[in-house]
Parts: sequence; structure tokens; C-alpha cells
Amino acid sequence: MSALLLELGKILLTTLLRVLQIPLFWLVILLVYLQYRRVAGMEQKFFGRIINPVGRQVAISTGLGILAGILASAFMLLLGLSLSQIGLLYIWPVALLLLLIHPRFLCFSYAGGIVALAVLALRHLVGPLFPAFAEMRLVAPLLEIHIPALLALIGLLHLIEALLIYLSGHRGSSPLYFKRAGGEVVGAFSLQKFWPIPLVALLAMAIPEAEVQGVSMPEWWPLLKSTLELGPGETLQYMALPVLAALGYSDMAFSSSPRQKSAGTARFLSIYSVALILLALLAEFCPSLTLAGVLFAPLGHEAVINRGNRLESSRESLYRAGAAGVPLMMVLPGSAAESAGLRSGDLVQRVNGAPVSSDLDLLRKIDESYFMVLIEGLRGGSGLSVVLNKRRPGRQDAADPFAQAGLPAATAAPLWHRGAALGLIPAPSSQTPSMPGKEGRRGTACCAGCEGAAGARERFSPALCKKAGEPSCYQPLSPPLSVFL
Repeated sequence: MSALLLELGKILLTTLLRVLQIPLFWLVILLVYLQYRRVAGMEQKFFGRIINPVGRQVAISTGLGILAGILASAFMLLLGLSLSQIGLLYIWPVALLLLLIHPRFLCFSYAGGIVALAVLALRHLVGPLFPAFAEMRLVAPLLEIHIPALLALIGLLHLIEALLIYLSGHRGSSPLYFKRAGGEVVGAFSLQKFWPIPLVALLAMAIPEAEVQGVSMPEWWPLLKSTLELGPGETLQYMALPVLAALGYSDMAFSSSPRQKSAGTARFLSIYSVALILLALLAEFCPSLTLAGVLFAPLGHEAVINRGNRLESSRESLYRAGAAGVPLMMVLPGSAAESAGLRSGDLVQRVNGAPVSSDLDLLRKIDESYFMVLIEGLRGGSGLSVVLNKRRPGRQDAADPFAQAGLPAATAAPLWHRGAALGLIPAPSSQTPSMPGKEGRRGTACCAGCEGAAGARERFSPALCKKAGEPSCYQPLSPPLSVFL
């Protein structure tokens, strides 16, 4: 057994190294870089500085993606999951058509479910009535799709995605402000992650028994038997080949912390994934359960999204200023605010002994103070008192987008830039100034991580956007992906 594991490990690592030599892998890395740079550009625009360094984001995503690829490849090897009868040539066109409906539908759970349902319909309804139709060149390969293997692949990709979301979905989150139903301005965090996943996939082929070579596997393997028909004197041989998958996650947290939001999403997604893999294995040995798995693939995925949205919208907003004080949405690492001892979640109540009632009031009092600023408030119900040293050599204020727009709020806009330069990003309030934005449409990004409402005129302060149909929405430029490239 140890010799077998050693041989399989060599095959796995050798094939993974081949993935790194494929130009497409580095093209995906470039696309990941461009996505993170776009997010960093929005942070620069709204807060006068980049909050999440692009290079670090790309490095972490790539490293985690490679580790996830190793884990997924080992699991695919255990199942004996072959791509020869998955039907990728049919799934991709369906996925691209779904993309035209909404970017978040660019996912194997939807496209794979539709293709699998079409296969069942052709096998059990259309085929018996119209045999000639089933023999057409375009239709015949569709009927050969191994549905349990397809469902297992969908479940495995989402299980890896759940693991990545749990480990890093909350890291690199970007603060933003937006309006909820009724016009209330609240703070939120945009969670956007992208991972390139190098994989070792199997390809089953029928070859003459005399030409068999490679590693001899146990009798019980594979768990998902190939449906390829063997001729006289033929046997199955599985080849390892390098493939590439891309996973993406985009969400918004306004009634929970980024860590709580990503952990909740990962938990629901992992339950969905394990359930789908179990249904796939059951369908392999009990074909009558195939329909249940096919329907669960898209409907279960949709249920995960809707449940997360309902949970987020059913709770009170976590990031908003009020009579009790101004919560700090984020204290940037390495900043003057962090050096002073301030932490994310602190409630600021007084600045130099004067009470503060809004984010604008807080930033203005700090800005008008001398170099040493006394900040008092609460942390976890206990009293808090720190001295903020504003003297930061080399600090320069960013350009003022309000002044460039020639709006009355121009005198207030630089406060967010100067506050962010000190490491302070407070929660918004009813006094947060706004400015007219571009004409929005549903599915169009209006700020760092939130969608615009249909036909609405958005109004945003440094990062304020209109509510996008659901309180927790998917960024159209970074839909949840589980697709092979």
C-alpha cells in the first residue's frame, strides 16, 4: 500500500507541475491580478489609499489555490472521477447562456444541472419515442454523459470553494457605504476573492489489454465506474492530465463581521457540497436516485444563496453611527490609529472630551485637533481611552472627488481620505454627505463590491451605493465560479 501511495503521489505532483507550465494558468493569474487591482482602485478612489495591497492578495489566493488543487486532485483520484464522460462541451455553452441572464449563474451547479436534466429527458422520454433523434451526431455524445460523475465533480468543486471561503473569504475585505430600503445609510464590507485551481484530472480510455501500463489499482477502485463500453480484449486505462479551474467568491456583510459572513457561507456551502457528493455516490449504485441529485445541484445551490441573504437582511445593521457613538468599521494595520491602540469595532463617544454623533462629526473633530488627540469610548462594554498621534511623516491627502465634481459637499469629502490616512474608517450616519452618481442598472457595479438598482439614480459618499435588490448581492464582475478552464 505504501508503494502504491508513493507512486500515486509522484504522478500527482508531476502532473501538477505541468499545470504551472500551461500559459493559461498564468493568464488566469493575470486576470486575478486585474480583479484585485480593480478593487484596490475603488479603495483608492473612495478612501484616498489602497487598503488591501494587490500583490499580497494575489500571492495568498494563488498559494491557497494550489493547495486546494492538490487536495481536490487527491479526492478526484480516490473517486476515480474521469472527465471523459462529464460533458464539458455541453456544459460550457449552457453556462455562457446563463451568464447572459445573470453573472452569478456562471456556475457548474446550474449549467451541469440543466445538462444532466436534459440527459435524463432524452434517455427516458425523447429517446424511446424518437430513436432516430437520439442517434444524431450532436445528441449521441450527450446521452453518454455519466451523471453521477458530473454531480460528484460539481460537489467537489463547491467543497473546495467552501474550504477556501472559510480560510480566506474574509481576508482583504473592502469597506463601503450603501443605502438600505427606506434610505438608511449603513456600512458594509465587500468580500471578493478569486482563486486559480490547478488540478490533476483523470481521463478513462478503452485500450487493448496487452498495452496496459502504469500503476495497478485495487479491485474496489474506482468508486465511480466508467460507462465506456469495452470491446473484446479491451480494458480501461486512466490517464492523469493537467487541467485548470477558477473559483470566485463575492458577497457583502453589513449585519455581521466579514469573518462571520464567510464562515456562515462556507458552512452552508460545505453542507450542500457533501450532500451532492453523497447523492452522486448513491446514484451510482441506485440509479433511481439520479433525478434527486440532478434537481438538488441547482436548487440546493440557490437555497444556499437565499438562506445567506435572508440571514443577513433579517438582522440589524452592524455598522452605523447613532446616539451611542460612532463605531469604527476598520482600523487599518500599521496606521497611527492602530499604534494608538484603537481596534475595529471600537465605539468612539468623545474626541478631546467633546461628544461625537456621526462619522462626519468624528472625522471633523479629529481633523481640527492638534497632533495629539484624546479618543474615548467603549470596547466590548468596557471603557476605552487612547491618545492618537496624528504626526505621520510623508502623509499626503488624496485628490478630492467631491471638489472635482464641483458639489457643495466638496469641503467634507477629504475628511474620509485624511481619516483613512490615519487608519480610521468609521461607520456612516444620517449626516454622511452624498453626491449624484452615474445612472445605474441591475447588474452594474456602482462601487467597491455592490450592484446598482434597476433604473435608480445612485447616491454615494466616499463609498456609498444604492441597495441592489437583495441586501447581500453578488458582485457582477466576480460571480461565484466553479468552472473548468
